[in-house]
Amino acid sequence: MELHGKVIGFINSGCAFEVVMSDEAFKELVGHDPAAPNVVIMSVVIDPAHQGKGYSSLLMRTFVSQMSEMGKKTIHLMCKERHVGLYERLGYSYLKPSSSDHGGMSWHEMVMAI
Repeated sequence: MELHGKVIGFINSGCAFEVVMSDEAFKELVGHDPAAPNVVIMSVVIDPAHQGKGYSSLLMRTFVSQMSEMGKKTIHLMCKERHVGLYERLGYSYLKPSSSDHGGMSWHEMVMAI
């Protein structure tokens, strides 16, 4: 995402035929297949100077629209507990606490059918 010609945010993602959110190798895009119908978001990043202004929601809505246009079927993500409500408001469904302990943190798995 750009604002006044400067990058202020991005989404890091890959595609898979089978989604296993706790698969650490996939986070390095091992097994990524651009033809696969399922998108996995590894990170959503907004420059701290631009947080709290609605840019993450705009970025996510734009991303969902682009994935839909590409014929993708689902978008999966893991998030911290404090972000579950945000993603629910954006149309994601809560699946379960994740078995991943990436970065020594607890995560929650969510999915959106598109």
